[in-house]
Amino acid sequence: MKIRIFRKDNSVPLPQRQTSRSVGLDVYAAETVELWPGQAVLVPTGLIIESPPGYFFKIFIRSGLAWKNGLSLINDVGIIDEDYCGPADEVKIGLIRHYNPADPLLPQPLVISKGSRIAQIIFEKNLLPDIEWEEQESIDFAGKSRGGFGSTGVQ
Repeated sequence: MKIRIFRKDNSVPLPQRQTSRSVGLDVYAAETVELWPGQAVLVPTGLIIESPPGYFFKIFIRSGLAWKNGLSLINDVGIIDEDYCGPADEVKIGLIRHYNPADPLLPQPLVISKGSRIAQIIFEKNLLPDIEWEEQESIDFAGKSRGGFGSTGVQ
């Protein structure tokens, strides 16, 4: 599959698989950023990516980076729509460093260096059909209530 991509800085690698069976393509930081506990930042990748027609991609944090540094994506999973590929549509990775009072690095920032692998992108086929809402006047069509949020007892 050919995917059109623009790099603002050619010194930053293109997204790439680390093994032949990897599902995700690693994405690299295009700038060095500092991240303090409790702080969220957008890490630029310097990339504008045009998904092939009928596809979109998801962004996930690299698990090792998350585990070792108490990081997560600020929105859990990034969804990049097929039409997010204009001149100002650079892919940025929203990260948050969680506050942990036991963190030995607590009084200093976590430095994410330019060229560090920070996330993975996974392309998926857009299978969402065209939606036409059929708004109802009452909720009697929904069946018996299960009891609302948390009703299965799972915490």
